Amino acid sequence: MRIAISTSTVHGPANPGAPLPAQLLGTLALDTPDRDGRSYVSAASGLATAGGAAWVVSDELGELIRYDQLAAPGRLVPGLRHHKKKPDLESVLAIPARDGHTTLVAFGSGSKGDHSRDHALVREVDAAGHAVGHAVTASLKPLYDALRSQLRDGPNIEAAVLRGSELLLFHRGRAAGDRNVIFHLDAERAVTALRGGGKVDDDLIRGTTEVDLGELGGERLGFSDAHLLADGRIAFVASAEASDNLHGDGGTIKGSAVGILDANLAVQQLRPIAGPPRKVEGIVPTSDLASTGLLGRAALIAAHAGPLSFTLVTDPDDARQASELLVVDLG
Repeated sequence: MRIAISTSTVHGPANPGAPLPAQLLGTLALDTPDRDGRSYVSAASGLATAGGAAWVVSDELGELIRYDQLAAPGRLVPGLRHHKKKPDLESVLAIPARDGHTTLVAFGSGSKGDHSRDHALVREVDAAGHAVGHAVTASLKPLYDALRSQLRDGPNIEAAVLRGSELLLFHRGRAAGDRNVIFHLDAERAVTALRGGGKVDDDLIRGTTEVDLGELGGERLGFSDAHLLADGRIAFVASAEASDNLHGDGGTIKGSAVGILDANLAVQQLRPIAGPPRKVEGIVPTSDLASTGLLGRAALIAAHAGPLSFTLVTDPDDARQASELLVVDLG
């Protein structure tokens, strides 16, 4: 099915600006091993805060991971049931409180045409940061099937942002000929479907915005997470990988960049992260974590950070390595 929607295009700089120093705060640990016996998170793919806790998703797991302090081990919270294939949960969105609860939604990517990645994990969290009730699974298949007719290599949804009446989904364009696309959905209907464990239909799409982020290390930069700021702008991270494993789950990592989109989704800032090449896949303002003690002792590092300081998590694309926790400051 082809989607009759309006499309606009915005262009970023041809290449990112000056390298951005990153402070390594540590790695993400687990208090009990995951189903593969690892006591650490090896593929962090999204980060959010809700109920005074930090929440991480991993593209290898079907669970959420709750942290009272990111410097201490986190706890696996039951999520998708009976998943045999990689669920590829690539982002986690905190939807504002309802009846004292916040709704956490972890979106599957829809990538590789694998329908096991066409679901969203939905959990309610109370004001104390505890998951309540049972996990709900919502179907993204009607929406993603429509996106497969529009995108050359199918959808690869890496971020979700709730902005006013819109739910923005960020498709990561990796290859030459692919595009970074932000899909604008009707937020009210989408949130209702997600919370109820229903189907998110393709007729919720209201428009699209294509965003050209340029290149890093000779490879295209593609969205890997995003977060709405208080002033209506959107902070994002983007990563670049070589195409040596384009149709698998990763290629050689060239590096990542941090940027800001203005209210019209035009690129205001874009700077590569200095240091060894890292694949960054989660971003939240450092103030959201430091003000509630979620950074633990690391809060001392962030105490003098400006309003454009961000905490990031990485996916090393190597099950033997733990995901890292970083702080950068665009200010």
